[in-house]
Amino acid sequence: MKKIVGYIKQFYREHFSWGEFTVAMLFLIGFCFFKYYKYIPSDWGEQSLLTRWWYTAYLADYKFSFHLILYGSPLLIGYFFSSYFHKDWSNWSNPQFWFLCCFGIAVFSYRSVLSNHVDQWLIPFENYAHIDWLRSIVGTVARGTFLFLGIWIYWYFADKGKQPFYGFTVKNYSLKPYLVMLAIMLPLIGVASTLPDFLASYPQVQDFKSLDFSNASHFKHLALYELLYGLDFFSIEFFFRGFMVLAFVGIVGPRAIIPMAYVYLVIHWNKPMGELISSFFGGSLLGIIAYYSRSIVGGIIVHVGIAWMMELGAFISKYFFP
Repeated sequence: MKKIVGYIKQFYREHFSWGEFTVAMLFLIGFCFFKYYKYIPSDWGEQSLLTRWWYTAYLADYKFSFHLILYGSPLLIGYFFSSYFHKDWSNWSNPQFWFLCCFGIAVFSYRSVLSNHVDQWLIPFENYAHIDWLRSIVGTVARGTFLFLGIWIYWYFADKGKQPFYGFTVKNYSLKPYLVMLAIMLPLIGVASTLPDFLASYPQVQDFKSLDFSNASHFKHLALYELLYGLDFFSIEFFFRGFMVLAFVGIVGPRAIIPMAYVYLVIHWNKPMGELISSFFGGSLLGIIAYYSRSIVGGIIVHVGIAWMMELGAFISKYFFP
């Protein structure tokens, strides 16, 4: 734990900017307003502006373009203010910087709309009793495979001789501090598991209307889903703390951390507000650890562990102590 505290102190001493942090907090507040303040009547009930934009893009088949804007805008906003407060604009004239930004956002945006292709792939299985569960399973595998393959191709041709596969190394890694971080999160998740907005989103398996968890034969579906659900966060950690930090270090150094956290915040737009807000701080912390340790192994343990604890906490609260 001492090493992680040392990483945070070093980042604060050498790279932290109160101006950059203040702008990030204003962005967070503004984003919460557009997402959670419901004031637009529609056919689906009263909606926030962001939700309304999402439905419009979905129905007009502009899903990919919507995600490009949703993810690309905060990334560029983050880098603009990073350059402004650190007085370093050199990255804006670097073609590699622009390629990495466009490539990364395009890959993750396509990952976000892959579920629509999965629906087409599974049309022959539409009469399967647990088709909603099957769509989720296949979608998780497809998203993770696409993300890893896309980033691996770039790494193989551009960074293979410079660094391990974006943080997949146990060098500078120790298990104990990450177990301590999970222990700290445990009571917080326990409290969250009693809140209505948390239970409206978790456990994720509640969305599968074909599964009845009073039926023991359905638990094998639950087990496979939860296993792959955790692995989905494995790929998220790899992309944000691996690619979005470690692929950029040669261009912007530690200034990659806060812009990455902007985008990481935004991908939580359909989560409870508390989870969205905490994602910025958690994403920044894991980004700092990844930058100084050059490893994402500990971040994967924390991220996947928290995801499974949230599922378990909500499952216990909803099904055992309703």
